Parts: sequence; C-alpha cells; structure tokens
Amino acid sequence: MDRYTKGFVVASLVYFFLAAVLGIWMGGTEAAGWVRFAHVHFNLLGFMSMMIYGVGYFILPRFNGRTLRWPSWVPIHFFLANIGLIGMVATAPSLPSTGFILFSALSVISAGMFAVNLGATMMLEPKAEEETEEAPSPAPEAERAAAPPPAAPKVDPDTRVGEILTKWPQTVDVFVGHGFASLANPEHREQVKQIPITLRMACQRHNVDLDYMVSELNEAIAPAPPKAAAAATKPAPASAAKKGKLSRGETIGADHILGEILGAYPETEKVFRKYYGDGCFSCPGQATESVKQSAMMHNVSEKQLLSELNHAAGF
Repeated sequence: MDRYTKGFVVASLVYFFLAAVLGIWMGGTEAAGWVRFAHVHFNLLGFMSMMIYGVGYFILPRFNGRTLRWPSWVPIHFFLANIGLIGMVATAPSLPSTGFILFSALSVISAGMFAVNLGATMMLEPKAEEETEEAPSPAPEAERAAAPPPAAPKVDPDTRVGEILTKWPQTVDVFVGHGFASLANPEHREQVKQIPITLRMACQRHNVDLDYMVSELNEAIAPAPPKAAAAATKPAPASAAKKGKLSRGETIGADHILGEILGAYPETEKVFRKYYGDGCFSCPGQATESVKQSAMMHNVSEKQLLSELNHAAGF
C-alpha cells in the first residue's frame, strides 16, 4: 500500500477506537447531543468509510487489471475526508452554523472524488498510452550479435534444494544418485520444496561431497549445445513479446506470466527477489499473475521492472 491508501486504513482504526470510547461514555452517563453525533459519524464517516476508501483504492483497480485513473486525487481525498469529518464533529454543538455546512460539503466532495475516481477506473477504457505501451524493444541485430551471451544458470552451495528441484526437475536423478533416495518420492519432493534447506546443509547432513554435487548439478542444468541454443534464441516478433507462452529468445512483456518468465529465463530470479522478496518463489500466484498485475499489487514501477527483467535476460 502507498502512503495515503495505508493512511485511510490507519485513520479508520483510530476513528473506530474513538467511536468505541464515545459509545461507553453514552452508555454510562447522560452525554450531550454532540457526543451521540460524534459517535455515529466516527463510526460511519470515520471507521466504515475510510476503511472502504483504503481497501477500495488498493484492491479494486488491481482486481480489474488497471491502474487508478487519477492517483493524484488520493492525497486530496485523504485530507478533505479527515478535515471534513473532524470539522463536522467540532462544529456540531453550534448547529446550525456556516462552519458545519462548510465541513459537511468537504465530506461530500471527498466521497464524490472516491466514487468518480474508482468508477472511471473500472468503467472507462485505459488511457491510450497505457494500451499501446510495448515491452522494451530488442537491441539491433548488430549489437545483439556483438553482445556476449547471457550467463548460463548456475547452482551454488547456498541455493535452496527446493529451488533447484522446482527450476530444474531433471536434477532429481542427480540427487537420488548421490544418496538422496527419498527425493524419488514425488510427495516427499513437494515437502522438500517448502523447506528452506540449502544444498550445503543437505550435503553435510548426508555426507555428500559438496563440490562434486555442485558440479554434477550444473552439468545437469547446462544449456543446450551452441547450435540448438542459437536456434532457440532467435528473436521473436515484437507482437509475440506481449501475449502467449514465453519462450527463450523472446523479450519479456507486461502480459507474460511470472512462472513462465522464471522458466524461460532463470537468471531473472534476482530481479524478482529484489522487488518481491523470497515469498515470490513459493507463491501460487506466479502461475497466473502477469508482470503488470504483480507490479500493481506490489506498488512497483512496471516500466522499471520490465527494463530490469529484459536486461537480466540478455536484451
């Protein structure tokens, strides 16, 4: 959540506490009329409305795969809503008054801003620049030919065993051949994938030569021979970079699925780890979430993320 979206949620909880205190006051004493007014409005315009504002701004655009239509309105909405509510409560004892009408108008305007902003986000088509935005263009052929090939994926002693098994299923035979017989069981493999045990730790526990194990694993995941690799890395048309299953050699686009990107370009793992942390690799969402959706969910710049992913992939 960004600063003001989170601010709405925090303010909502504060107003909820104040409303509860006022409720106890009303129940135990003959409270003045403004106390009842404050209790009701702290609950309605404070707790309920501001929780809706915060969660609505965060969830609804993302569930519709879009960005908020006018994000610059959010901080204005935040201040108008809070000033309006506090002003209404402060001027309630002097009803009717010009001040109360003014603060009430601020509350109505703030609610209208929320409705218009989210309504436009969900009902109107995205802006043209968002629709026509393309993934970073591949380098010219001459530069591509001169550029060194991307580094081959590599296992090191501190790589998690579960990560190795997930990215390179063919390494199961290597593990079993070195004494990890239990990994031949698919159910046990799935359990191991959830355990944060590194290759170094596993080899120490099973008395396996670590250097030899690393060498064997890297040989098992070595890329195809140069001829086959050249054919595999033939640039794809620009249109293919946006939709469809990703293959190695294609640029990474906003609509590509995270799991497909990791499968085609394991070297992009460091970029996902940088922005999303370790949880990204155990999250089931990577099988369905696109770069665009994940960037919105994590408040990350989509353009910056795509740029770094394509750079890591060798483009």
